[in-house]
Amino acid sequence: MAKGFVIKDNLTKDTLLKIAAMGMISLAALTSPYFLHTIARGYFKEKTKELIRKRAKKLRELQKRKLIEFQEKSDGSVKIVLAHLGKTLVRQYQLENMTITKPQRWDKNWRWIIYDIPANQKKACDALRIKLKKLGLYQLQKSIWVHPYEFMAELEFLCGVFEINMDKYMYYFKTPAISNEKEIKKFFGL
Repeated sequence: MAKGFVIKDNLTKDTLLKIAAMGMISLAALTSPYFLHTIARGYFKEKTKELIRKRAKKLRELQKRKLIEFQEKSDGSVKIVLAHLGKTLVRQYQLENMTITKPQRWDKNWRWIIYDIPANQKKACDALRIKLKKLGLYQLQKSIWVHPYEFMAELEFLCGVFEINMDKYMYYFKTPAISNEKEIKKFFGL
């Protein structure tokens, strides 16, 4: 998790993830005293006065915590963007919610990941191992994992988060067969 941040509530998470999904939000001018209320009503589709007030308060808090920024454009409108710390926190949220998508039909290929990460990156290696296990991969050996479904996008994201050079330390490949296939199929419910 980003240093110094504690996930206080789901409203922070929801707000940051919506801003991240949109890329940026462009809105009317900052001059209105109800600027944040307008954002809460218009972009976040809050209906009640109570929810609008809570979302507006959360936006102000996120700005003070330097998680989001309001940038005035030349036409007088304002865009809301994630600041560096906000992007870091969003990556953490995405890491928590990551799953491997199961296709409707298995293509009968096994996806393997083999890695040899240097000792000076032990924390990153341990974090990767924990996350691979949470994603449901089958561990054949300490640094050899297998899964029946495609997970390259998830692996690339993990390597980015943990700052692991994928090209240098990892091998990813597919095979149609694997030893102990019965046991491994049973693990995946195939």
